[in-house]
Amino acid sequence: MKIGVITTSRADFGIYLPLLNKIKESEHHLMLFAGGMHTASHFGNSHQLIEEAGFIIGEMVDGISTDDSPFGLCESMALTLAGFSAVWKKYADELDVVFVLGDRFEMYAAASSIIPYNIIIAHLHGGETTLGAIDNKFRNAISMLSDYHFVSHEKHAEKLVQMTGDSARIFNVGALGVENLLGQSLMSTDAFFEKFKFDISKDYILTTIHPETVSAGKNVHFIDEYIAAVKEIDIPVLCTLPNADTEGSVLRAALLDFEKQFPQKLKCFENLGIVGYFTAMKNCLIMLGNTSSGIIEAASYQKWVIDLGDRQKGRFAPSNVVHVPFDRKEIVRNVQSLRTTDVNVSQNPYGKGNTAEQILGILETVFI
Repeated sequence: MKIGVITTSRADFGIYLPLLNKIKESEHHLMLFAGGMHTASHFGNSHQLIEEAGFIIGEMVDGISTDDSPFGLCESMALTLAGFSAVWKKYADELDVVFVLGDRFEMYAAASSIIPYNIIIAHLHGGETTLGAIDNKFRNAISMLSDYHFVSHEKHAEKLVQMTGDSARIFNVGALGVENLLGQSLMSTDAFFEKFKFDISKDYILTTIHPETVSAGKNVHFIDEYIAAVKEIDIPVLCTLPNADTEGSVLRAALLDFEKQFPQKLKCFENLGIVGYFTAMKNCLIMLGNTSSGIIEAASYQKWVIDLGDRQKGRFAPSNVVHVPFDRKEIVRNVQSLRTTDVNVSQNPYGKGNTAEQILGILETVFI
């Protein structure tokens, strides 16, 4: 079986990793296609993460504009659709199925380009809800374009059945991110410091702030409230910078400017890599921000997550997640409260760590 996988960001590549390794170890043929943020120098050329992990990129598609306005995102979608269309023209007859993941605008454009070629599409993480981002619409659109669905939770399967009217091709397999986290060999504190010059042996907060793309114009206020809270909290913050989203540059500029003024308070990175990020998650005191990793993976490490704003609103969250508005007083209050409170999550509701094996077994049943 020839299996294609589209990756457009450091985040989805990290999630894919257990599945990519499982395919690589099997008798099946993996064809990896990279686009989106992977090809952009201003996002760190993260295609290097793919190569460092030992995977060969079959084709790279340039498609990210430096403009993060609505027009710039449309331009990126057009470039991505055209670029991936040329890929399918070349490989359509060789592929049995192509995997797409999540809800990004680049992934939607790449998935749309597949349809005229009649290649089977398998979608990961459909059926979820994120009301604070336009990604919610992209995710649902990708689901409607797809033939098979591998979801992370039973509630998400139920939503997809309602959307598609077809339960036979929807499989609740859990989240690959949980499997990735549980199977990861982490860095020592000394190795982390040597590479990133940040001391994870002491208390710190791990944060990622993405813009709320349905709240255009409000993200300036959101990041101002976040930074005001960080100024009051006596714990250093390790920050990974936001994705390519509308108004993402607003948040990025504010964070980098604050880091420049107060380097002892905030340390920013374009990305930490998969091992680095999970090492940071494992050792942090609290996660603060609005990234999906706080909702899906953090429970496996028994970490408190202060989920800010509405970006992840609607996604099923375990009991270690506390939803807080972008309000400096509320952020500070919750950090002070949770820093001395133990987390007790009996089991991560997003899976037990065997998702990749389930997916490959289902594919083999379907195609063989």
